Amino acid sequence: MAGGLRCIVLLLGLLLPSLAEIAFSQEANSTAASPVATSNTAKADVSFVANMGLGGVWKVGYPTATTLDITSSDAISGTIQIQTCDGDGVNVVYTDPSWAFQLQPATPYRLRVFVKHGRHNRPIMVRLLDNTGGLVFERSLTDQERGQVLPATQPWVVGIGSDKLQLDQGAMKSARGALPEFSLATLTQADQLPTQWQGYEGVDLVVMSSSNKTLNESIQATQAQALRTWLTRGGRLVLSLGSQSASWIDKPDLASILPGSFGGVVDRCDSAPLESFLGSQSPLDKLTCAVCTLRTGTVDVTAQTAERIKFPLLAKWAHGAGKVLYIGTEIDSPEILPWESRPALLKSLLADQWEKKTVQREKLRYQGYDDLSGQLNATLDRFPQLTLGNLTSISILVGALCLLIGPLDYFLVSKAWKRPRGTWITLILCSAGSCLIAMGMARSWKPAEPSMNSLELIDIDYQSQTVTGRGYSHFYGGVRGTFDFVASRRRKLNDPDKTGSTPTVPLDWFGQPGKGLGGFESTVATDRGMPTYQIHGVTEDRLDREQTSDIQKGLFGIGIPAAGTKSLNASWSEDISIPDTAHALSTVAGSIDLLEGSFVNPLDLDLMNSMLVYRGRAYFNNTRLRSGEMVTINSSTLPKDVVRRLQRRQNVGGEERSSPWNPGGNDNLGRLFEMIVFHQASGGSNYTGLYNRYLSTLDASDVVRYDRAVLLAEVDEAALVWSIQRDSVPVQPIEGVRKTFVRLLIPVARSTKPAPSTFQINPTK
Repeated sequence: MAGGLRCIVLLLGLLLPSLAEIAFSQEANSTAASPVATSNTAKADVSFVANMGLGGVWKVGYPTATTLDITSSDAISGTIQIQTCDGDGVNVVYTDPSWAFQLQPATPYRLRVFVKHGRHNRPIMVRLLDNTGGLVFERSLTDQERGQVLPATQPWVVGIGSDKLQLDQGAMKSARGALPEFSLATLTQADQLPTQWQGYEGVDLVVMSSSNKTLNESIQATQAQALRTWLTRGGRLVLSLGSQSASWIDKPDLASILPGSFGGVVDRCDSAPLESFLGSQSPLDKLTCAVCTLRTGTVDVTAQTAERIKFPLLAKWAHGAGKVLYIGTEIDSPEILPWESRPALLKSLLADQWEKKTVQREKLRYQGYDDLSGQLNATLDRFPQLTLGNLTSISILVGALCLLIGPLDYFLVSKAWKRPRGTWITLILCSAGSCLIAMGMARSWKPAEPSMNSLELIDIDYQSQTVTGRGYSHFYGGVRGTFDFVASRRRKLNDPDKTGSTPTVPLDWFGQPGKGLGGFESTVATDRGMPTYQIHGVTEDRLDREQTSDIQKGLFGIGIPAAGTKSLNASWSEDISIPDTAHALSTVAGSIDLLEGSFVNPLDLDLMNSMLVYRGRAYFNNTRLRSGEMVTINSSTLPKDVVRRLQRRQNVGGEERSSPWNPGGNDNLGRLFEMIVFHQASGGSNYTGLYNRYLSTLDASDVVRYDRAVLLAEVDEAALVWSIQRDSVPVQPIEGVRKTFVRLLIPVARSTKPAPSTFQINPTK
């Protein structure tokens, strides 16, 4: 009898943590009600039709455009709310001042919103609220309105032009039940194009043909600017200009993508160079081509007109942090459509636009992720003051308790003291002592003070004169509660007096692809008991422009359990003025990968651990560049091989050996980010064993292969200032690991000097 009671008491002691978790879940559920009821109701005669994504296709984990066509029988004004779930499966409600509407009776009203969804199979609720916050109408999107959902790492190509693009001719056929080589969406009407650059996030490649004159003439200035901004931020574009290119070039933002001048359209151009480039045995009719003169870029194929005027037919260049692949004729023209080698042409244009997945069994390790974003999340989720419990510690604790209430208690109380009834007292003392020890260990392992780890990247593009900021942060809550997060820029760049406006920046949750814990395809329920939270303000405002509203952007009401963490994402942009005299880099005469000239650090911050990369060369390893300092590169500046630098190769016993990459390593945030920025240049997944698909727009490997040099450096000053509240009380988190990087995208001109008769340089290996 006594032994049975002892077991009952022991079980109760072991169940205490579970009971506490259940209590928290019940409390969270009681305080986490969504802002309005979730049943389909209507207080007015209102209806809407929704379309998600681009051409009905969208990706999990990226901002997705949702177009709402709303009609009402009465005049109503108010705003829109979208409820979905984040990467952890927790419900989140999005709102933004720009989502306001004014409905007139029987008059359709179109509104386009951008929301990030963390699961493909969770309900998406649209709510219409009046100006007083009252519910007017709400409805969940149907499966037809949701369209086709793609995994976060699935390659996605968007075609813009006529309905004859037929880009799927360039795709490999997929096995039954498997995803194809890439997924495709084709847009043939201007009203399908996003009006904000976020609408293109998740798109791996945009193929744009000028063949659809009606579409070209209908493109609005905001739509052209959205495409150009996305490209500047790291997008990839295949640009096909031909018979209708004059209507395309008429849009200033689109014309600025072309680094040169447009000389008109010419018929009956020689097609032999294109046939030779593809090794085609089938003849191609004379082409209608756009004759352009390019100031920068690399020309792969040159064609000529009937008058023997030469012009680039195939070329490529960098635009900001993005890449453009150009063909001087329309790929859906009457000449090319029936050509037998058209599939080979499309495959050539689509090749190497995204990282292909290969099976590397010798490098496969169970980490719960196969993408570098997963390793970034694991690194940022590591807090020095937080000790995670492990099976060994728990086993030792349970084993010690079993020894106390088992053999030791029996031999000491029953045999040595000969007082078997005293076991009730020792049982209570042992159980209470074990509970106190467990509580003390939990408090020492998991402190109550909050903490934050952050990684920030500031891109400065000399060409577009823009600054683009991105921030990735992991927050450790300590004591459980509901948290509010607001972030603002510390100051504008080149504003040491801090007199510039610093409005709050848009915040969102940050996730990772895959089936691991917290992945978009995870089946582990991590949202139980977590309250629905809200994200206010998803529209990005430049710092030099007036904000659209005085609303405070941020995340509000996030429930974080005791010792729990939450991953956050921030983005912002501003304009910057960099004079042309601040940079004068060019290639060395007779070489395509060596630099000469100078550039100036345009910031009022010192750049540390700087590395300048151009093509296969790396300069200025671990160098400090002071504010306003001019850097000169000449023949005495010996570069290093960039692959050797990135792979940390060393000469051991006369043999070159690379330092192996550890996919599970989480102790060097700077090294990890360097790999994200130059992943392809380092050897890609063949070196790291991981892919870089979710953060692929950060990879500058393609940019440095053309007419851009990229300087990556660290700065001491954080870019963001955080304002955090727990249960409406301000808290100041402990600063954990923080890295702030600056990336300068510097144009490189072609050398105008004659090549020397002899030229030799021995780069340091």
